[in-house]
Amino acid sequence: MRNKLNHTVHRKATRGFTLIELLVVIAIIALLLSIIMPSLRRAKELAQRISCSSNLKQLTIAWRMYADDYDGKVVPCRAVQNYPDQAWTGWNYFDYDVQTQVSRIREGLLFNYAESVDAYKCPTSKKGEGLRTYCMACVWNPPVANLPGSGFKVFTKLSDVKNLGSRNVFVDNVGVDYDAMFTVPYGMPEWRNIPNWRHNNGTTVSFADGHVKYWKWTNLDLTVEVAKRSYELSMLNKTIARMVDQGDQSNNDDLKRVQRATWGTTGY
Repeated sequence: MRNKLNHTVHRKATRGFTLIELLVVIAIIALLLSIIMPSLRRAKELAQRISCSSNLKQLTIAWRMYADDYDGKVVPCRAVQNYPDQAWTGWNYFDYDVQTQVSRIREGLLFNYAESVDAYKCPTSKKGEGLRTYCMACVWNPPVANLPGSGFKVFTKLSDVKNLGSRNVFVDNVGVDYDAMFTVPYGMPEWRNIPNWRHNNGTTVSFADGHVKYWKWTNLDLTVEVAKRSYELSMLNKTIARMVDQGDQSNNDDLKRVQRATWGTTGY
């Protein structure tokens, strides 16, 4: 009797999960993952946004330090092909190897003030977009012949600007932009460069007084969806990243917001 009782106890002690118990455990794990994963994704997005904002902060401080060293004159915003030492950074092609890209950044006029190559690239950027994904607003000491439209005012010195806190300097965009200049027309409701949407349908922008903001896009159709399509087309065709098939942008508050931060007004 004792042996039989011991055998019964042993069998009960070593009994495994039943199918129902196993399914319950799996369901609980799936439920926990469904709760945790969105939080982890949001945490990752926030960390990338903070890192991106830090990069723009570094570049903007470097931009201001350059102006301080040159009697208030701001560094040229547009890269010059084959002459990286004539603008804030160098020209960037799709087919440049890593060593060339690094050289173009290092030879730019701001590198002595921001000596980290990593600071020139948004953490949300994808493979093939290059080591420099940030661009400078087209209002800062550009070659005017490269700007569309007329009637706008550009700045060569900080003292020419009345409200530094309202004028953007660096913009986080996507894709490869050869000349490192974020161009948005003055007198027409059109995009040119592709704004970043990867920060939870938004982008990061720095301003001339040194502060950085996160901009959440409000028009998903005319800003985010157009940006996504334009980016895919430019990467597929290995062409410069430009907004295409934009539709009527005249009522897009996102575009107007960028134009006002760049030019002070929309111009139309």
